[in-house]
Amino acid sequence: MTDERATGERPAAGTDWRTASPDARLTDANAAESPRETTAADAQAGANFVVFELGWLPDDCAVAETTIRPEQPPGRPEGLDAADIGQTPHSGGNPSAVRTLVEGESRALRIKQFCYDWAPPAASVAPLWGTEDPTPVEAGDAVGFLGTDYKGNRGACVQRARTQVEVSVLEGAFDDGELEGLLDGLAPAAGSDPGADGSSAVPPVRQVPFHRLNYWARYRCEAVGVPHGLWAHGIARPYDESVPCSPVALGDADPRLLTPDDDAVGAAYALDSAVTFPESRAIEAVYRHTGNGSDHLWVTAAAPDSDLGPDVPPEPADQPAETRETVELRDERVHYAALTEEFGAWEAVWTEGGVTYAVVAGASRHLDGEAFRRLVEGLAPA
Repeated sequence: MTDERATGERPAAGTDWRTASPDARLTDANAAESPRETTAADAQAGANFVVFELGWLPDDCAVAETTIRPEQPPGRPEGLDAADIGQTPHSGGNPSAVRTLVEGESRALRIKQFCYDWAPPAASVAPLWGTEDPTPVEAGDAVGFLGTDYKGNRGACVQRARTQVEVSVLEGAFDDGELEGLLDGLAPAAGSDPGADGSSAVPPVRQVPFHRLNYWARYRCEAVGVPHGLWAHGIARPYDESVPCSPVALGDADPRLLTPDDDAVGAAYALDSAVTFPESRAIEAVYRHTGNGSDHLWVTAAAPDSDLGPDVPPEPADQPAETRETVELRDERVHYAALTEEFGAWEAVWTEGGVTYAVVAGASRHLDGEAFRRLVEGLAPA
């Protein structure tokens, strides 16, 4: 990565994830970039996530517009309103996103794509948080959900190839079959095939470890506190102190991380990235299912005095769930929760050897509640 401390220059506002400097900040309102019209394929060049395009639309619908919000360093210089550059007013971050507007006969919806960054997408229903009974649906090689989004609109969401995709109905109505069809028909944009066969078509972003794509960790800036899952977790992660941890160093981490065993369940998950929080005495690792690169397993280990681990016993988060109970696993009392037993998401929280552990698995076709509990039982020291 280019480092301004070496060059003496600050990157331009539109610097993307490959050249971002951790110390860069947006200080000039005139240098800020607003969202611009693009295509899904062209958007891939600057996005820190795999960009998807629509493979299916209802007969009366068409894509009206696709725009990209370019990545820019954090900052709100005087005279710049967050809305001017399409950003949220709830933080100083300026991450990238792709937005597609679909219009039909007296109806419209928008599809937003972005990198969810260093936090598990809350119980796999982040934009639908609070929905009483979210509906699981097929979404390519992953599991998506339908429900009511944070704006009170009918919505849908899925994570595919590490890309968070969120749908919100803006006008009129789309039935459940149509929303499922949109999620199920998503395909990597032309020229950005994730390339599971290892071909040259693989875009650079698909080969990069998750911690190098993460906006908040790269810029070492304060993130927004968001729900992590069905149990109430610790505070927002202090990215200004986070340190990437190599697979070789995992075994020396303090506190000690647990990793999936090589049994039939755990062997399907491979390490994507891990970071330590030295001042907070915690470590987190994210594993991906090797079959689709979408399903995630999030493992946190926190020292007893760390505020990054959940309380034990944990408090329920304000998201309804099919299951919340205490089970016997690993010769410990483990607090287990499932959004749905069949499709997830699933969570486990417990203490063991003086360490607080939290394991979060996103919705998946490869797990169910029983398989997740076996996975937790088989976790072994790194």
